[in-house]
Amino acid sequence: MKLSVIFLTFLVLVALSSAVSGLKNVTEIIRSYGYEAEEHWVLTLDGYYLLMNRIKTKGKPKGVIMFQHGLTDNSVGVCLAPVTQGLPWGLVDSGYEFWLGNNRGNGISMRHVKWTPADDEFWDFSWQDMAEFDFPSQINYVLSVSGFSKLTYIGHSEGTIQAFAGLITHPEIANKLNLYVALAPVGYVGGERSIVLKLLADIDLDVIYEELGIHEFNLPTFIQKFIPNLCVLDPSMCYFVIETLMGPSQHINASRIPYFTQYEPNPTSVKNMAHWSQQVRDKTFSKFDYGIVENLERYGTVKPPPYKLAAFPTSLPVALFTGTNDYLADPSDVQRMLSELPTSPLVYETDYGHIDFIMADNAKEKVYSIIAKLIQKFSSS
Repeated sequence: MKLSVIFLTFLVLVALSSAVSGLKNVTEIIRSYGYEAEEHWVLTLDGYYLLMNRIKTKGKPKGVIMFQHGLTDNSVGVCLAPVTQGLPWGLVDSGYEFWLGNNRGNGISMRHVKWTPADDEFWDFSWQDMAEFDFPSQINYVLSVSGFSKLTYIGHSEGTIQAFAGLITHPEIANKLNLYVALAPVGYVGGERSIVLKLLADIDLDVIYEELGIHEFNLPTFIQKFIPNLCVLDPSMCYFVIETLMGPSQHINASRIPYFTQYEPNPTSVKNMAHWSQQVRDKTFSKFDYGIVENLERYGTVKPPPYKLAAFPTSLPVALFTGTNDYLADPSDVQRMLSELPTSPLVYETDYGHIDFIMADNAKEKVYSIIAKLIQKFSSS
């Protein structure tokens, strides 16, 4: 009983964290580390305004890099590691301009030309829309402002599934990239071990909408509603609630978790989580499944069309960084994806969990140093 009370108290604190006075926003965090930061609003073709954070380097930049965050994250996640350890800082110090993307409905990109977050219509999206609209819109904007003809794209988690789907949908975007780096790469998720996604996969779409509504998905609220006794069953999950979705970390400094939980997790849409759960249940890499009748109306087929990895652009260099302890980008799903891609990406395997790629205290040595060498190689080729 005592553990349950502690857990519920923790959930309330996390849910209210964004309202806590004194928390820095992403731009303020960047500037607190001594870097020059700008905010840019990007308008997608379907009317969403996406905020991008630009970190400028001193002098003329060697090239430009764009980072796209993962599921229930936003641009703050990759900025939370200390300045001596985080991904952006070493690359900016090396002379690269670094842009942080923000997908629709992630707690930062909360504007639309017609709808507000109070409208159900605002939340009518999944990662399919991020691939169709957010992915190309942000890339095109970064290139137009920076003046470069190509950029290096680094995605983490959901930032990779929208890139794989986005490059299959918009193969011409490959000509605007010199390298695609996928951290915790996701295409298929049939083998995942996430508590939250496994639970959602067992629930019918109508029930999900009935219980959660067609609007914002908040991870702590979901856990409180569907698995309120989780703290009793597995007290370790109560310490860092995002692990219920991503799986446990292997290398995060435990003393920094209270700081991380002030900023994580962040919202997405219920429809997006439903799409993820469909992929788990059906073991597919496909567009959103609306059911037979609406699928026929939208797609002209009974089942949603798959994203065919065989159609992935062969001209684009790709580097995958995978984790043997990754619950969301399970090694078996990564292998399935590799077997279907038309080319052989560079593959770097670590013992990481899903969130270690942006928060581990040894990521600079194990991952980021390799990325820096790859960027130097491909951006100059």
